[in-house]
Amino acid sequence: MFCSVAVVTRALLFLAALVLPQMAIARPLPELYTAYWQDTLRLNPGQAIQLGERSAMNRFDESLQDRWREDQLSTLTRYRDEVRAINRRTVDADDQRSLVILERAIDADLAYYDSALFEMARRLPTDHFQGPHLVYAQDAAGSGAVPFKTLEDYDLALGRADAFSQWVDDAIGRLKEGVNTGVVLPRMVVERMLPQLAVHLNREPERTEFWHPIAALPTAISDADRARLERAYRKKIRTVIQPAYQRLYDYLATDYLPKARESVGLSALPEGLALYRHLIRFHTTTDLTPEEIHALGRTEVERILAAMDGVQSRVGYDGTRAHFLAHVRSDPTLRFASPAEVIPAYRAAADRIVAHLPSLFGHVPAIPYEIRPLPPESAATFQGNGDYAAPAADGSRPGILWMNTTAAGVQDRYNVMTISLHEGRPGHHFQAAVALEQRDLPAFRRSGNYTAFIEGWGLYAESLGLEVGLFDDPWQYYGHLNYALLRANRLVIDTGLHAFGWSVADGVRWMMDHSSMTEDQARDEVERYVAYPGQALAYKVGELKIRALREEAQRALGPRFDVRRFHDRVLGGGPVPLTDLEAEVRRLIDEERANP
Repeated sequence: MFCSVAVVTRALLFLAALVLPQMAIARPLPELYTAYWQDTLRLNPGQAIQLGERSAMNRFDESLQDRWREDQLSTLTRYRDEVRAINRRTVDADDQRSLVILERAIDADLAYYDSALFEMARRLPTDHFQGPHLVYAQDAAGSGAVPFKTLEDYDLALGRADAFSQWVDDAIGRLKEGVNTGVVLPRMVVERMLPQLAVHLNREPERTEFWHPIAALPTAISDADRARLERAYRKKIRTVIQPAYQRLYDYLATDYLPKARESVGLSALPEGLALYRHLIRFHTTTDLTPEEIHALGRTEVERILAAMDGVQSRVGYDGTRAHFLAHVRSDPTLRFASPAEVIPAYRAAADRIVAHLPSLFGHVPAIPYEIRPLPPESAATFQGNGDYAAPAADGSRPGILWMNTTAAGVQDRYNVMTISLHEGRPGHHFQAAVALEQRDLPAFRRSGNYTAFIEGWGLYAESLGLEVGLFDDPWQYYGHLNYALLRANRLVIDTGLHAFGWSVADGVRWMMDHSSMTEDQARDEVERYVAYPGQALAYKVGELKIRALREEAQRALGPRFDVRRFHDRVLGGGPVPLTDLEAEVRRLIDEERANP
């Protein structure tokens, strides 16, 4: 009996579906990478906006909703099955590396989002350091990732206000769940959030920071659209944005604060220590334990303090180490006289650094970098020295360092060169720009979010100032050691708070005994670790790994070691977990040995 080719083909496809029900239909890897990244940004509009995706500008964080979690799990499962079905022997070495990184990321996300730890984390949805209520205000004021350049930008931002209002209601719902299950924020965190919310209330729309984009409307926008936007923004601020902040303020102040906990560490919560261990793995991309990190921090603190003793001798200060730290803490000549002096000093430092980059890198990215002051309203509630906003992926927005010119750390003159190296070139801006320029890499690798790599590179970049003579002034070298010491102290204090039962007072005491921070600075730092567990560990862990890999390459290659090729290789693969960075550096060593 004769059977057509079509009939046979349909039969084979039917049998394949029965035998291999989980195997996705193969598609070219570039299509897979693109689809995965598009779905990642669809599920994470904040990340999409950071990368310049204008289509996401009318959305806000939706991760507190159950349907978001269901969408996330089904999407990740689909990509996991497709990635596992790929025969790795049929793809080249670059794709093999990309698939390893992709599969590991998918597996980790699936395990987390399908766990009780994720449910626990959702019941702690905001904080005073990096809470979504702060992100929204900064973006809506035009001092974040939202560009406010075109008429469409302004209209999309109106829709984002509605999405933020929905997030507030979602957050209140999750906070209530936390109260019912014993998973609540520390009282201190709630108390710090209340003034951040109150600053937006009881004022006319034109006097809020949400009016800033209207005050700076581009001249290309017509008079008719200008009038329409003024009416729309006035109404949106009064009827949507301010009521959202009011609802969150009222709930936190009236209902939640009396139920907030006096303890500050995660280990005080049910399964809190398990959540902290997860956060350590997430931020450091290692399996280090709290005990190991704590011990590492103590060792690094003593090493750096010994180096500081040398600076004390160079500046001619007689007395004990404690007396010297107290002198630095109180000497007004080591501070800027006014906030107006800050931005010019940082721009001058950035200009000085640029001349040295070719001696450290074979490739210097062209994407522009700018330094701007945070608007006064944003600076008043902003926690920390500032915020680096990476450039848009399409080049439509430069990398911008938003400086909080009133922050204590920024007011210290001796920190200028170190902060400049960390945030700009060759630190965060340089790293982000290099990654975006690697057009052969999949987008998920160009814009990966691996804290240990990103912050580890930023801290490592600070040390490059030593190699090119940027710390010839002993006080600027003190600033370098000051920030290295801060990151070492973080290892001790973060683990102390969240694993070993330390109080805020314990953390402040440690910081005061082991740095020149004022008590207010130390308290702000320690309270940051309370709000953002684990993140502060990534800096030192990442920096020490990069430094160890460089030393390994130098030992292996001897006189053939080229620091420019090393740096280009570290940055050229985009942000990656530290294990993958280690493998990449060892490939570089093998290649250099094979090509003398």
